[in-house]
Amino acid sequence: MQLMMTPIPRRGLLPLALLALLLGLLAGCGATRALFGPSMASPGWKTLTLRAADDANGNSALAVDVVLVKDPAVLDALLAMPASKWFTSRAELQRTFPEALTVYPYELVPAQTIKLNDKKWGDQKAWAALVFAGYANAGEHRARLLLNASGYVVQLNAQGFVASEPKPGAAQ
Repeated sequence: MQLMMTPIPRRGLLPLALLALLLGLLAGCGATRALFGPSMASPGWKTLTLRAADDANGNSALAVDVVLVKDPAVLDALLAMPASKWFTSRAELQRTFPEALTVYPYELVPAQTIKLNDKKWGDQKAWAALVFAGYANAGEHRARLLLNASGYVVQLNAQGFVASEPKPGAAQ
């Protein structure tokens, strides 16, 4: 008795192999993100507190901009830009890239605190968020805020600022 085996057509294997490869890629954790890259997200901050110390900016008013960046190329440029350049070129950047930036401008005097809630930015999506502070002294005076943080306290001191996530249970 002789067994005859019929070969599987080659063109039938290629789609099956591609399908198996695609399913294998999508099955892993984060595979979709790996295939399509990161995406824009809404800030997850419940609160953002801007707090100026008694001697903030040498006891002078201080401009602070919270900037949501919606274009990766613009983000790269802003990450290399000190606050002094940001404040002198902000209007031009907003005219040139009107869809790439959402700017929330504030001005604080020493000892002032401004508490913002998520209603301000809840409907916005961005690649990143930055804070620029217009100090009189030289320096970067720029910080990146993580979009997936629960909130931030931006402490504006005499010569610079610190942006940190609020400590659980701490008074804001």
